[in-house]
Amino acid sequence: MTYDLPLPDLSDPGTGPFWAAARDERLEVQRCPRCETPRWPPRPVCPQCLSPGGTWTPVAPAGTVWSHATYRRAMAPGFAAIVPYTVALVELDAGVRMIGRVLAPPEDVVIGSRVEAAFEAVTDDVTLVHWRPRPTDSR
Repeated sequence: MTYDLPLPDLSDPGTGPFWAAARDERLEVQRCPRCETPRWPPRPVCPQCLSPGGTWTPVAPAGTVWSHATYRRAMAPGFAAIVPYTVALVELDAGVRMIGRVLAPPEDVVIGSRVEAAFEAVTDDVTLVHWRPRPTDSR
């Protein structure tokens, strides 16, 4: 496969487990082993109780658009083929927020709308997490 956009560093100890789960089409976030607070992005210490460590835990791959922006100009040459594209801050049902591209026309992305994860294998090793509108509005 050839993919011309930036790719994540799979060897990064902080985010490697996230990308491994995404490759298997699972969405995972860190959860504090002490207070059980979910967190994203991953951190070595819980921001709630300051306990070290975190356990990677599967979460429902669904959430609500909290904010969004539409790019109508390519900020790097590799993005030219996909403009216009929308990036959203999605509040997962698990309570954390993730940023990702929404696979829908810009006019269809609305704050408060429900989305679900869409996994795109872009290389043999990398699967990206995007978002797409949910077919129903049930939680």
